[in-house]
Amino acid sequence: MVTFAELVEAVEHLSEDERDELSLILGRRKQAELLKASEEARKESEEGKTVVLSSPEEIKSFFEKIMNDEE
Repeated sequence: MVTFAELVEAVEHLSEDERDELSLILGRRKQAELLKASEEARKESEEGKTVVLSSPEEIKSFFEKIMNDEE
């Protein structure tokens, strides 16, 4: 497996056009990941699985229950 340092070194040897192409590829992948995450979030919301916490007290209570393994 290539280390991060090796990857950075390899990228430094790319031409400007190749770096631009790499940037576009990574941008498209990130966009696809965000689209997938938003679709999953929308589905969970439609299924009523989304938790909406609108105050500091609700947030505190929610996480206290998690920390105490309550449901």
